[in-house]
Amino acid sequence: MKQDNDPGYTPGSNASGGSTAGERRDLVGQGGPGGNKVEQLAERLRLAERRARLALVVATVLAVALLGSVVMMILSGQEREPTVSPVSSGTASDNPLAPAGAQDDGGILLGSDLTPGGEAPTADQAVTVRIFTDFLCPYCNLIEQAQGAALAEAAQAGQIRLVIHPVNYLTGFNADYSKRALLAAETVAALEPARFWAFYEALWANQPAESQTSSDLTDEAIAQLALGAQVSQSTVDLFSDPPVAQWASWSEAEGRKLIRGTPTVLLSFAGSEPVAWNEWVMSGVDADGQSVWIPGDLSQALAKVRNGEDPNASPPADG
Repeated sequence: MKQDNDPGYTPGSNASGGSTAGERRDLVGQGGPGGNKVEQLAERLRLAERRARLALVVATVLAVALLGSVVMMILSGQEREPTVSPVSSGTASDNPLAPAGAQDDGGILLGSDLTPGGEAPTADQAVTVRIFTDFLCPYCNLIEQAQGAALAEAAQAGQIRLVIHPVNYLTGFNADYSKRALLAAETVAALEPARFWAFYEALWANQPAESQTSSDLTDEAIAQLALGAQVSQSTVDLFSDPPVAQWASWSEAEGRKLIRGTPTVLLSFAGSEPVAWNEWVMSGVDADGQSVWIPGDLSQALAKVRNGEDPNASPPADG
């Protein structure tokens, strides 16, 4: 057997060509060739274990991120839903109901039979007349008295597209009559459109004074006006909890983006930008010496708009 001092002795070998346990331990501790292989294997095992743990961590993070994205998409979708989802029919008081003929700006398009949502000419066939009105506004009533019948006839003849857009700028006056009348009118427009125009005219014919602090036109009085316009009792019973309340709130907010007060009459034709018609004529003075103004001739304004002219422009001077 070869010994350590034997010139032919190789560390880690014995006479049979193998290694003793002590020699293998020495090789590992000394970092010899055999030790390098063992350490390399151990290192590879440690790296593989670290990679597995890292992959698990990454997979977990990605799963959490994906779940968070899904949740955010759901929440974002909910936030993007409109506050009002109007439908065209229904009677439940909690239904966010919109009148037939409801427009993107919150107005109500009347058909040629003066019914909300009824058949009407297109914007390329007739001048669109959008009336922003407050049921307590006295100047709004002046337009109704001066032009209401003519506008109704023009709509029935298919000469105009009549859009009614009630708002309630005068909330706080006369026991909130403006808002109460608006909600009643829009409830009728939604549930019994064939009765809308008769009720609309009845509200104007019985308008209370703007200056009163307590209304002389109570909820019961409004209900009686509706019944007189042949609105059914079941619809009138909803006036106290109107199914259109949510839609009406949205409608008014949209309307206030377009105007600064009432009355406002916007005229447009064949895609032209709406122009406010503001022709008023002084008709005299009242008992207190105050000037009395009445609306001008709307029929002339309609003709001008159809010809692409300013509806408020004065006629050319005789030359």
